[in-house]
Amino acid sequence: MQYLKDEVKNSILQAALSEFMRHGYSNASMRQIANLAGITPGNIYRYFKNKEDLFQELIHPVYEKFIQYLMEIKDDFDDSYCVINTTNPLDYLRKVESTIVELFKESNVELRILLNLSSGSSYEPVKQELIQLAAHILMKVFIPGEDQQDQAMIEERNLAHMLAGTLIEGVCIILRDHEDGETVRQLVDELLRVYCAGIISRLNI
Repeated sequence: MQYLKDEVKNSILQAALSEFMRHGYSNASMRQIANLAGITPGNIYRYFKNKEDLFQELIHPVYEKFIQYLMEIKDDFDDSYCVINTTNPLDYLRKVESTIVELFKESNVELRILLNLSSGSSYEPVKQELIQLAAHILMKVFIPGEDQQDQAMIEERNLAHMLAGTLIEGVCIILRDHEDGETVRQLVDELLRVYCAGIISRLNI
C-alpha cells in the first residue's frame, strides 16, 4: 500500500514539474496536473494541500541550496572588504556564475522554474535577491572607497543596479532557452566576459 502511495505521489510530482515548466506557477492548473498524473483532481489533495504546497515540494530543495550558496558568496565578499585587499570584485560575479551553472547541472528544470516561472508564488523574490547580490558586488567596483552621498556616487549606484539587473536577466534568458549544461556554461561565460570587459573599459576611461 505504501509503495502505491509513493508511486502516485511521484507521478503527481513529475506531472507538476512538467506543468510548471510549461505554464509557470501562476498559470499552472491542479486539474491538468491530476490529468497528467492519471488521477482524479480530488485525489491530488490527499497528497498536497494546494498548488503552493506542491510547488514548494518541488522547488524548495534547489531554493535552499541556491540561497545558501549566495549567502556564502556575500559573506565571503563582505569579509574580504572589511580589510585592505586586492581581490577583484568581478571575481565574485564569476563565483555567482559558477553557482548558477553547477545548480543548473544538478537541478535543471527546478532552477529554470525558480528563476523564470515562480511569479505568484512565495519564491517570486528570488530573482530580485540575486540581482541585489550582483548590484552589491558591482557597487564595490564603481565605488571602491568610502560610501558618499554626492550626485556622482548616486549615479554609480544606479549604474550598478542597472547592470546587475540586465546581467541577471540575461542569465535567466539563457537558462530559459537552453537545456544542455555545457551550452549554458559557455553562454553564461561569454555573457559575463562581455559585461566584465565593458566594465573594465569604462573604469579605464
